Amino acid sequence: MRNGRIGKRRIPLEKIPHEDSIKRVLNRYGLSADFSEYKAYIDREKNGWVKLIVSVLPENGPRVVVKILREDADERTLEQEREKTEKQCAFAEAMRSRGIRTPKHFTADGKFCTNEEYHGIPCCTTVEEWCGEEVCEINAERAFRIGELMARMHTLSLEASCKIGCGTLFSAAGWNDVDAFDRFCEITQDEQLDQQTVGKIRALRDEKLRAIREMWETLPKAAVQGDISINNLVDGTDGLTVFDYNNAGDEVLISDLVMEGLLTAYEMELPQGADPRIRETFFPAFLNGYLSVRSLSAAEAQVAWLVYTLYRALWFTRIVYREDSLEALVKRKDYDAANRLLAQMLADMTQPDDGRFRK
Repeated sequence: MRNGRIGKRRIPLEKIPHEDSIKRVLNRYGLSADFSEYKAYIDREKNGWVKLIVSVLPENGPRVVVKILREDADERTLEQEREKTEKQCAFAEAMRSRGIRTPKHFTADGKFCTNEEYHGIPCCTTVEEWCGEEVCEINAERAFRIGELMARMHTLSLEASCKIGCGTLFSAAGWNDVDAFDRFCEITQDEQLDQQTVGKIRALRDEKLRAIREMWETLPKAAVQGDISINNLVDGTDGLTVFDYNNAGDEVLISDLVMEGLLTAYEMELPQGADPRIRETFFPAFLNGYLSVRSLSAAEAQVAWLVYTLYRALWFTRIVYREDSLEALVKRKDYDAANRLLAQMLADMTQPDDGRFRK
């Protein structure tokens, strides 16, 4: 489950860590090893696990983002990660060549992703153009444009038969990064909760998943960016730019649509002082943006509704993390509020199809 994003920090040039590693990478990718305007986004190293993402301004080129990554100690896994990263970068370039605003990826020896030692640890390395600072907050108008962008990318990926060869974080029919149903089952063992409602929710969840899985392999599937949240978008005068393809993979398109639409609506930061109830307008705006570019088939619309009612009802932050989550309410022994939340979950799961995916 998602548990927040890493903040960014600036470091004075005279205190730049990892300078030699960054210079070697820049030189390998044909850029000047001399650079300025260093900014660290993520800097972690522990037990052979490395995640270094920084931006710098080489003397002979545009500002770039350097990524040095190692997420498994197994050498075979490293090569698999390099191959996957290579395909993810190639997909990003395929989108860029077809008019999607996305950063250019540089090559070294004809490859987007190379192996580079970092403090003696072999890592996967990429370099891409810096495209600006990420979006910090969501609103309905921006949600509409994110939906438009996703639909354009889906359409182009289908037309070009783009494939990466791995899955994504958001498969509604299998494992996904926003599924907290195991925690739901643990929490709802409390006998003070309405066990009749709990039983109905569990049974409906199984029923909906069976129906989704029965049709899953018949639905359009292609490579997707895989994490088109505001944290991976820049909103400039020429529109939205999407970056960070490290979660790109092959996905059933309505899964990407619904799951990331819900993520956009319920997990992105609101403008300061905004009424939280405004969130209820974001998914409809996102969906309208998507459908203004790409219509769904009857089968896609049918399954999209099943996915939407299942995951909206059992959205992970309804279950854990937040002060008004089921977990928090039970811990406070506020069983009246907890049972009202369970009733709302059940109502959301049983909502009749309102045709929103068929527009």
